[in-house]
Amino acid sequence: MRLEVDRSKPRDHREITIETSGVLTIETTPPLHIQPAPLARRFLAAIIDSLVIWLGWEALEYASRQSHHLSLSLTAIIALFSISFLYYFTMEWILSATLGKLIMKLRVVGTDGDPCTLRESALRNLLRMIDWLPLGYIIGLALLSMSDKRQRAGDKIAQTVVTMAPERDKNPPPAPFLFH
Repeated sequence: MRLEVDRSKPRDHREITIETSGVLTIETTPPLHIQPAPLARRFLAAIIDSLVIWLGWEALEYASRQSHHLSLSLTAIIALFSISFLYYFTMEWILSATLGKLIMKLRVVGTDGDPCTLRESALRNLLRMIDWLPLGYIIGLALLSMSDKRQRAGDKIAQTVVTMAPERDKNPPPAPFLFH
């Protein structure tokens, strides 16, 4: 028995090929509907993430005052951008959420419902600057409010959506006994 998933199709559905004893079956899954996260939760998550980045910036500024190497210049702007990018990129790639999103129970997923990949995280966060310019996320907010999936420019290009995290099962099945 061989199972293949064709990812060359559009990300809203998948074609699955199942081969069993010489019989070939092709099935298409229905399109996946992902409910976008409420704007209020995204806003609160953004505030929390901004505080985290601010703390990182303050730590960098404190260290620079000790060594006298960093001043408020192009170097400082590049350092702030780097801190922001690395924070968002690594958190969303590894956990599919930043600290703010984790607290607000949000996740970044692909439009196919899979967790955010390295490529998707890199794309959506490289394009964060477009959303941020010229007046601090004004373009991002406009795109969020106009999009039916509440996507920023980075989300549209990376084909990602911020959605509510799935709830944990309150009554998980018991763990199997390891020793008999």
